[in-house]
Amino acid sequence: MQLAWPTPGRAWWAVGVLTFAYIVSFVDRTILSLLAQPIKVDLSLNDTEMGLLAGPAFGLFYAAMGLPLGWLADRASRRGLIAVGAALWCAATAACGLAATFVQLLLARIAVGVGEAALSPAAMSIISDSFPKERRAAPIGVYAAAAAVGAGLAMIVGGTIVQLVSHRDAFVLPLIGEIARWQAAFVLVGVGGLILLPLLATILEPLRRNESAVVAGAGAARIDRFIRDHADFMVRHYVAVSFYSVVVYAVLFWVPTQFARVYGWSLGETGLRYGLVLLLFGGAGTVLGGILSAHLGKRGVAQPAIWITVAGMTMAGPLLAGAALASDGWTSLMWYAPALLFMTLPGGTAIQVVQEAVPNRLRGQASAIYYLSTSIIGNTLGPPSVGLLTDYVYGDPLRIGSALAIVAIVIAPLTSLLALSTRAPFARLVGQQATA
Repeated sequence: MQLAWPTPGRAWWAVGVLTFAYIVSFVDRTILSLLAQPIKVDLSLNDTEMGLLAGPAFGLFYAAMGLPLGWLADRASRRGLIAVGAALWCAATAACGLAATFVQLLLARIAVGVGEAALSPAAMSIISDSFPKERRAAPIGVYAAAAAVGAGLAMIVGGTIVQLVSHRDAFVLPLIGEIARWQAAFVLVGVGGLILLPLLATILEPLRRNESAVVAGAGAARIDRFIRDHADFMVRHYVAVSFYSVVVYAVLFWVPTQFARVYGWSLGETGLRYGLVLLLFGGAGTVLGGILSAHLGKRGVAQPAIWITVAGMTMAGPLLAGAALASDGWTSLMWYAPALLFMTLPGGTAIQVVQEAVPNRLRGQASAIYYLSTSIIGNTLGPPSVGLLTDYVYGDPLRIGSALAIVAIVIAPLTSLLALSTRAPFARLVGQQATA
């Protein structure tokens, strides 16, 4: 019996609500980068501690909880799971605004990561069960695009909120008392995000579908064995992209602080100006990478997605270094426009390479490992690396640009060489899949 699909209106409404939830999650996780400087002063923290709050505190638990929450999304109400996760991450964001110590802020950031880990596994399942296979690419693309533009929107929304907060002399909460402006920003963002809960109640929980027949022997297929048997490509590619994400996460967290600390821009000015550049050029990079890869493929270029990935990694290093070492804020912003474009160029092509190399029955597992490894390595090493350099190598918080430049110019070219070395084993692997 053929199960009825949701009406197009209901299905697309669900996509819109879920995409909005994804954007809200980016605002909640990214607001810390705008407020790093006043937090550091008020709580007497160093850059290394700020890097730990931005990276491992969020990223490790976000990545680790993704697997069990993905398992739960296959067995429980997906809409309910997202609602519980949204309530947790919004409450935890507000709790960041009540933190008075490093440990309290650390625990709140961990809770933000745990809550947000519930979103994407359940959201992708809802979207996949709301559209037939032939109409599924567009809604999935809309949801995925939120990742590319979400960070930019987070800067803009966060910058606007910070500007509104800065016009108030004091904020007093019932039973708590007066709080600092940066604390008020966290509370406003966290409480405001709770608008998701009534919106989530309006979307349809679609019937679960299993459209694909079970492939003979597929139950015995294991991604760990596939990675081991094809380590010359799989391990190299995972390592290259995971360590490249160190640069990405370092830039996403520390650049707003660079504009505020080094160039003297207000937090509101930084959020609005840099956020617009990040939104336009960072978002365009991911889309452009896919377009260029498709164009090169049509022209007969072998492994076009690898070439685009390598090009992005190669160009991102020197451009990011130029932006980080610029003498004034506006010059730096001009450098960041092309730097962010090239930095995000591999955003879609790197995972496309995995999808092309892995058999259909293993693609979901391979993608999960891809995102798990990039999140753990990128978050764990990215933000802390810059903090360690400013604290213990330069001993000067104003050298944040130099620290960013070192991370970019050292790591990005090395990862591009490693990604380039995967072309031959990738060609052999794809050839094996074609003849299997």
